[in-house]
Amino acid sequence: MATSTYGTPYVESGDLVSGWPTTSQSVADRVDDVSIKGNGVNTQTGTTYTTVLGDAGKTITLNNAAAVTVTIPANASVAYETGTRITFLSLGAGTVTLAAGGGVTVNGDDLTIDQYEAATAVKLATDEWVVLPFSGGVGSAAISDTPTGSYTGYQYWTYTASGTLTVTKAGFADVLVVGGGGGGGGFRGGGGGAGGLNYQTNVYLPSGSLTITVGAGGGGGGVTTLSSGNNGFGSAIAGLYIGVGGGGGGSDTAGAEKRSSGHNGGSGGGAGSRSTTVTGGSGQLSQGNDGGATDTNREAGGGGGGKSAAGSAGSGSTGGNGGNGESNSITGSAVTYAGGGGGGANSTAGSGGTGGGGAGATSSNGTAGTANTGGGGGGAGAGDPYLGGAGGSGLVIVRVAV
Repeated sequence: MATSTYGTPYVESGDLVSGWPTTSQSVADRVDDVSIKGNGVNTQTGTTYTTVLGDAGKTITLNNAAAVTVTIPANASVAYETGTRITFLSLGAGTVTLAAGGGVTVNGDDLTIDQYEAATAVKLATDEWVVLPFSGGVGSAAISDTPTGSYTGYQYWTYTASGTLTVTKAGFADVLVVGGGGGGGGFRGGGGGAGGLNYQTNVYLPSGSLTITVGAGGGGGGVTTLSSGNNGFGSAIAGLYIGVGGGGGGSDTAGAEKRSSGHNGGSGGGAGSRSTTVTGGSGQLSQGNDGGATDTNREAGGGGGGKSAAGSAGSGSTGGNGGNGESNSITGSAVTYAGGGGGGANSTAGSGGTGGGGAGATSSNGTAGTANTGGGGGGAGAGDPYLGGAGGSGLVIVRVAV
């Protein structure tokens, strides 16, 4: 009596007829075993393993505290039948990675297996396999980059400039994305609006190298060009989660009245001074608030909007205050972001909102918004060559549970 490649007994011509009943029973038992339990279990405790022909149909358990790499070899080395299935079950704390041997393609959204999770590799063609995970649900994203910091139950990555985030396993994360703040307007200008603040928990991050964009703040306006402040630039995680740039503050534009209005943005820019009532810019839904207006006295600009509050209106010769930002504890410590810039004025300038908003001015340049808070710049004072303050740059933070 002989056995097949995968262990099923069968009768050969030289076997005695009297042995057939026993062999038939063995074949039936083998069929039952395979249908119920598969081809058996292969226990592995090392950090590397390359599958062999006898693994077809088996469950391979991997149990090591360190990372484990399992390689599926090329067909030229091990000629599995097309349709072969091999199941991998991780029992150790070390993450298991399914790797392709030379010339092999292994496809799948996730080629890593965490402790007590499993996946099945199926051979579709000569050197092509696909991995079907069945972990029972998607967990936290796995990120290979060195974290910026950690605290109980979490690790986080802070980006103060554009870069990449390397997600080795798709999953959930918390994200804070703040756009660059708008610049303050020139000549008694309105304060710049704060960059839009987008905070979400349990969002899905796909695996791969994700582009992180940290938006710059908008430049301040000037009197010689009779200009409003510029809008800030947006921040983003791979175009999936976005913080809109803040709106620029308006200015007293002497004959180009439409320029006096604050610009729309994550939070709207404050209106510039003018002889008629002028409105502030509109804030982006859920990411910020509107900029402050001005009254009929042309000597003060409105405050830029912030995440938590709209900018105050300029009144008489007193500039409007910037709207306050919002406190966030994604890094384990409370930090306030996205404050609006204060309006410039003849007499009393508006203050910047909490969260990096720059103060307006009366006889100087407006104060710049604080870097990496998305704060709006303050409006310029009355005079040449005073400039509105630049908006503060944005920020991106990603946090995962561990």
